Amino acid sequence: AGTVSLLATEFLVMALAIRQLVRRSSTVASIDWPRPGRVGMIGLGQLGQAVTGNLLRAGLAPVLYDVKGESIARHLLDQGAVWSNSGREVAEQCDVILTGLPRPENVSAAMGLEGTNINPDGILAGLQPNSVWIEHSTTDFENTLKIRAEVEKRGAKAVAAPLTGGMQILKVGKMVSLVGADEETFKRVEPLIALSAPRIVRCGDFGHETVVKILTNMLCAVQDCAMGEVMMIAKKCGVDLKLLFDAMRISSGNSFCWETEFARVMDGSYYPDFTAEMMAKDIELGQGLAKKHGVPMLMHGQVAQIYEMCIARYGKDSGSTIPVRLVEDACQTPLADENLRKVFKDWTYTTEIADGSYVIVHKNIENPHLKISNKIS
Repeated sequence: AGTVSLLATEFLVMALAIRQLVRRSSTVASIDWPRPGRVGMIGLGQLGQAVTGNLLRAGLAPVLYDVKGESIARHLLDQGAVWSNSGREVAEQCDVILTGLPRPENVSAAMGLEGTNINPDGILAGLQPNSVWIEHSTTDFENTLKIRAEVEKRGAKAVAAPLTGGMQILKVGKMVSLVGADEETFKRVEPLIALSAPRIVRCGDFGHETVVKILTNMLCAVQDCAMGEVMMIAKKCGVDLKLLFDAMRISSGNSFCWETEFARVMDGSYYPDFTAEMMAKDIELGQGLAKKHGVPMLMHGQVAQIYEMCIARYGKDSGSTIPVRLVEDACQTPLADENLRKVFKDWTYTTEIADGSYVIVHKNIENPHLKISNKIS
């Protein structure tokens, strides 16, 4: 009966892989390794689901697991993914196991690390020699180093590859990945990572990529806290906020957060696919690094408190742009009005790399700067 069940599972994976290959667009890069049904994704939050979508478009029939259960993945299974019942089962079936989880303790739990013990249902219990673990989570780099040691004890390899650039960009496979890995292993997995994040930044020693990602989000947190104040000053002074948005985009005060989160204030969601709780977690990780190395946190200490206030008032699942609402409530003045909501109603964006810098390309909104762009050589 066990042999029949195994054969049935293998047949299902093969059938789903064939279906995905038929569906696959000619614009999606194909890869030779891992084969369909031999790559797993553990953690099916926003990041994990977006990465899974990219794996599906490449015809890889990914094997999935999340502690929340199979129902969270139903739409992905309908597209050709395969469900597994534990991290161990995913690792037993796959040559590459990807993780995308919220916090360090979630990563440790998925790996099966329980103090000095190994949980029999965790990834480590099923990890195969010569397989590769790719960590997409933004987490504690010291914890990642600890897990890497456990992975390598089992004859496998570890790659840290946190993602940055906006969830909207990840969903269309244009993300940036900050990668730490030995060169041989990196070359093996580069085509796979590129399905979600073709803009790859090599960060040298394993662990440094995670530090860079944490610092990236810390700067975004400062900008999110500052945005509401400058927007409210402008409104109180009678400055048109669409004018402010456009003027700031070609000024020294511009930032990724300004360009991509202004619209989230206008639509009242304050939610750029990233929660206040997740932002607070990254600030906490940064504070831990600062404490270890004796760096004063004069700015980020205040920012951490602002996010704590936001979570207490608006909930942990409120968007990471929610500090703007604190200013609105304090002034008893909403920033958006009916006209601004109409202006940004269909707004969206994509990104490009120009001369080594990240550039936001706005869609479905009037751009008054087009007439003056590229005129100065």
